[in-house]
Amino acid sequence: MITALELRNFKCFKEPTKFNFSKLNLLTGINGRGKSSVLQALLVLSQSTREDFKFDELIINGSLVSLGNFDDIKNRDTPKGESVYFKIFYDTPFLENIQLAFNENLDKPLIGNLGKVEIGPTAQTQKNDSVDYTSELNLFSNKIKKIHYVSADRLGPVKYVEKSNLPDFPHVGPRGEHCINILANSIQFGPVRPNLYLGKDAASLIQQTAEWINYILEGAKINIKGKEKDSSVLYMLLNNKSDSHEYKPINVGFGYSYILPLIVTGLIAKPNDIIIVENPEAHLHPRAQSKIAEFFARVASSGVQIFIESHSEHILNGLRVNALNKEVEINNTDLKVHYFSEDFNSVELEINEKGKIANWPNGFFDQQEIDLADIFKFSR
Repeated sequence: MITALELRNFKCFKEPTKFNFSKLNLLTGINGRGKSSVLQALLVLSQSTREDFKFDELIINGSLVSLGNFDDIKNRDTPKGESVYFKIFYDTPFLENIQLAFNENLDKPLIGNLGKVEIGPTAQTQKNDSVDYTSELNLFSNKIKKIHYVSADRLGPVKYVEKSNLPDFPHVGPRGEHCINILANSIQFGPVRPNLYLGKDAASLIQQTAEWINYILEGAKINIKGKEKDSSVLYMLLNNKSDSHEYKPINVGFGYSYILPLIVTGLIAKPNDIIIVENPEAHLHPRAQSKIAEFFARVASSGVQIFIESHSEHILNGLRVNALNKEVEINNTDLKVHYFSEDFNSVELEINEKGKIANWPNGFFDQQEIDLADIFKFSR
């Protein structure tokens, strides 16, 4: 598990800035104040290990994120020639921390060159040193590449998808583009982990996906068509508990299509994998938002590390509730909440064993109170 991330000269983080993490992590706060940059740091490292076997380059534009060129990721106040630093801390004695420094490649501005590697807590090596750091770097690569990322820009309802082979590291894709293919091949994934098992039907991936969508959206069944060998496309049909007819996703609302990649990702992720999710609340009513928070809490309790970027008070409260729920098997120490304020500072909220926030910052989910005060003022 990643226990902390320290950034220097990366995007809005000029000085070394450290973020502590746990099993279940929520990043929230003012728009454009660094939430996405923290997650992009993990994603750009992950795609670099996937797409560069030697991992001696930083792939700035890849399968997970496209961030422009090296100047776009380097803090604007950083002097020319200085490196961009990523330092990742782990809870394993074999790799307590690793710091990677990337330099600008003058011939290839869309990538960065790995210039310096430091293996914690004391050892330090240069990339061209005779000291062999390959085993530690390989260990880091194997850890960081196993990231499931579902972006805010999800596909929504689609008529059909082309059949395709699953990636070596099965994932739904940033937009959920592999989701239907994964469900069509659900037999490859074996039974769902026991603590995520819901309902009385079989523990297969597609059955448990349907059970969780039914629980969160209160009524849904999934049917994947086109699995025959002579078919080149797959399509999905849905129905709900009040209607036996099957419908195309476009006719049942965006909520189903937006939540599907989240559920599939949580069910296929393995212990020690990482899930990064943006705006899980999109197109969901408040009760469903609270239930998707419960789902991610249960996934985190199974050994998968979760990172959520959200502006939803219902997501926050849903996570706090489930940190108190003994059936979910996480507690307040397993939940980290980082609030990003207007001055580009972040506050790590202190959540006690009763789920209360001790250091509630100004501007943190207080808009409802402000609006109610305005309603009272203008109605007088």
